[in-house]
Amino acid sequence: MTTRILEAFFRHKLLVLLPPLLIPLIVGPLALLSAPVYYETWAGVWVDRPQYLAYTQSGWNQYLTPSANQANRLGEALRTRSFMDDIAKRTQLAPLVGTQRGEDRIQKIFADGFTMSTSGDHLLVLHFRADTARLSYDLLNATIDAFKEQAATDRVNQASLAISFYQSRLQDAQDQLRQDTTGVRQYVAANPRLGSLTPQQNTYQVDPVLPVTTTDAQLADMVSNLQLEQKNIDTLRQQLNQAQFDASAGLEGQDLDFQVIDAAQLPPAPTRSLRKQLIYPIAGLVGGMALSAVLLVLLVAADRAVRAESDLPNNARVLGVMPQLKLKLRKLPKSARADAMRRAIGFPAGTALPAPRGSK
Repeated sequence: MTTRILEAFFRHKLLVLLPPLLIPLIVGPLALLSAPVYYETWAGVWVDRPQYLAYTQSGWNQYLTPSANQANRLGEALRTRSFMDDIAKRTQLAPLVGTQRGEDRIQKIFADGFTMSTSGDHLLVLHFRADTARLSYDLLNATIDAFKEQAATDRVNQASLAISFYQSRLQDAQDQLRQDTTGVRQYVAANPRLGSLTPQQNTYQVDPVLPVTTTDAQLADMVSNLQLEQKNIDTLRQQLNQAQFDASAGLEGQDLDFQVIDAAQLPPAPTRSLRKQLIYPIAGLVGGMALSAVLLVLLVAADRAVRAESDLPNNARVLGVMPQLKLKLRKLPKSARADAMRRAIGFPAGTALPAPRGSK
């Protein structure tokens, strides 16, 4: 079988080798000439956590770099329809917002055009490709602005919830303290020998004639509750101040958290997407090789030539067998090759032929 395959290959080598050579030569130039043209805009963003402000930054993975954390946050935001619609409203894609077909078009533009990569621990590089230079420039700037505004809004909302929570607890604690203070005053007024309750620097003390613990255990418990409530109020006030500080520090540190150091610039010239087009010549080469293999198999299958007695049917009559010649004709002169061929054929047949002229 190997001999037949090689014989078919060398007999029809031009036909077999033509597809893997011709198809890439045709597909390659067409693919390169038809490569899509796009405009690319990029911007460099420095991402850092302002340590000197000492505020808590929720949602960050301590095991990832600041640039990787910010890239994850931006990637998650771009998976939401509302965020992409917010970006589109800032550009010439605003008419597409509001319809299913238009929003699908916006998603495709972002899927095909927006990429981001991290360079080191703090540098985040954003790229945007679009059909026009203005669209690429506007979409990248709109993405950066929308993300910064969303981050600031989220931080303000979280801070507002924390501040309102602590304010509510502080108000409840102060109301309870006033209520308990009124109860102690009434109890002391009903028992004048116990002492008097006087406010002093937002604290409440009992000045009894005798020690409270030895005269009235109920008053001692009431005064102890007042002191615990006052400590609770001081703790809540500190927590409220810390929440307000975190909110203001977070907003002040927003510029350091996502700082554009290399602003986007309008691309001056278009670029061809040649890397993706290289797949077509490679596919043409692979397809041509597959076609050549199919042609070679068909040529071998269609070859009905008889090369040995085993290839004949059982009832066939053999009249003669041509011997296999193993001559090194290339080493002989051209004038002696014909005689050498006749002598090789005639020797097995029993016929003695004269030696060729010029040979020994």
